Amino acid sequence: MLSADAKRKLLEEVQEFSLPFDHRKWSEEAGRSFSTMKLDGEVRSLTPLGYESAPVLELASRGGPFERVLGLDGGSTRPIHFSDGSTLCANQAVVVSEPQMELERMPLEAFRTLALLSHSFAASGGPQAEYREEGLVGLWRVHITRDYLRRDVDHVVKGLADSASEARHARRMAARLSLGKDDLLILDGNIFPIGLYYYLIGEGNRFEIDLVSNGGAITILEGHLRLAELAAEQGAAYVGINKTPRTRYLLNCLHEEGPWAEDRQFIRALFWGLPKDELGWTNWFIQKRYRAYLSSRGPAEGIDIFQEVKLQLKLHPEDYHVAYFFVYDPRTKGGGSVLKVETPQIILRQHDPQELQLSVVEEIARGLGVPNVIRRADSRARITQREREFFIKNSGLPLDLGYNQGRGEPW
Repeated sequence: MLSADAKRKLLEEVQEFSLPFDHRKWSEEAGRSFSTMKLDGEVRSLTPLGYESAPVLELASRGGPFERVLGLDGGSTRPIHFSDGSTLCANQAVVVSEPQMELERMPLEAFRTLALLSHSFAASGGPQAEYREEGLVGLWRVHITRDYLRRDVDHVVKGLADSASEARHARRMAARLSLGKDDLLILDGNIFPIGLYYYLIGEGNRFEIDLVSNGGAITILEGHLRLAELAAEQGAAYVGINKTPRTRYLLNCLHEEGPWAEDRQFIRALFWGLPKDELGWTNWFIQKRYRAYLSSRGPAEGIDIFQEVKLQLKLHPEDYHVAYFFVYDPRTKGGGSVLKVETPQIILRQHDPQELQLSVVEEIARGLGVPNVIRRADSRARITQREREFFIKNSGLPLDLGYNQGRGEPW
């Protein structure tokens, strides 16, 4: 706790640091920057460059073309560490629908797909990856050894656990429900694990992160590609909604640097002053290339990650290019929220981009911050802190506790 003198001194410093802030100029600068973006390299505009808004009530009562809307979310234990140097992370994925549906006389949320990822620096008999189904539950059991992964363990293990359960569960449900052109599947999160794909293209990661020769990891990382292909085959619409986008893709396209740290801040400035009873959204963009720093080639202007990544593609690389637009919702606390809606380009070749966009915005309008199906899926998929601690205590492994955990704070 700050003492009175320390609190006063910090407040003085913060107030001295704070510069006069003019919201109107901030928003006007965003508008000028947006209208003059250089969209000819890494990013291009799929639909005419611009942004618009509409009343929430009008959007929520619109009545789009999709008869069924499904939402998928995953819940994670987060990486758990043990004294023998091993790491565990579990994720479970759940699908819900509106209107509510049943499968094999059971509600959709009764079906779960789990992934248990482990990593060890000890000699543990080599990597393994197995998927099996037992009744309502599908289970990925994956182990990665030090020969394939020596750094960024938490990031990679959690990313693989999320991708393994969520992509498999989406395909599992989509196949059994025979989705078609009247169905919209919404995933909570990005449609592809782009961050993990970087590990498959950078030569400098060799001997520290070598997922390319790990068959189990490759199968998992191909899972979202298989989902895009299945959706295209069935004719279903499918999008992902990132609630906390951290990209700078649009900022990289500006002629001059602005005061924004991320695209999210840029979009918020663009829609500053929007009435609380309206939603705002941008046009569709296509991410053609991604910036990367490959040790043997130096800084790259941008790479087509789907051409470079060492994964099996059943469609043309451009079919997987990520199309996206941003939605601003002023109803949420903290200055409103910015959502990034993504879909593979192949989906927009089967569905009208404007109609799909309005259908997603409609679902967001009906919810508060996210579509109702995502909110429901989140509540059913979440792994609580109490459940996490239960698994830790009953694992039989020696815990790797820090000082704070040792004195009773949450693990």
